[in-house]
Amino acid sequence: MRLARTGAMALGLALTLAACAGRPVDPGDAAERAAGGVLWGATAGAALGATFAINPTIGAAFGAASGAAIGAATGVAAAQPAITYAPIAPASAAVTPGFYDSWAPGTFAPPPGTMVPPPPAGAG
Repeated sequence: MRLARTGAMALGLALTLAACAGRPVDPGDAAERAAGGVLWGATAGAALGATFAINPTIGAAFGAASGAAIGAATGVAAAQPAITYAPIAPASAAVTPGFYDSWAPGTFAPPPGTMVPPPPAGAG
């Protein structure tokens, strides 16, 4: 029972780690991601090591060390690459898409010289 209680407390501590960061973590900064990964990994490793090891103290120590290393590597690997914006060459002249150059399929252009009929007498 004591071991289960210790594991539950360690899991609860791990779940409260999200409140440790005073501001949102920048997903592009690998150092911040590594620091967060170290915290999460060490906490999860200590919790799992203390829960499943024969000696909870040694299990927590080894779990924290290995969890921190794995968390840091995962945090650095999950960081987004830097955004690069390549310049776009401006167009030499305005180009109208070809879609608007003709009539819709199945319709024909009105005969030359025709006009739109006037509106009905009471429409306006």
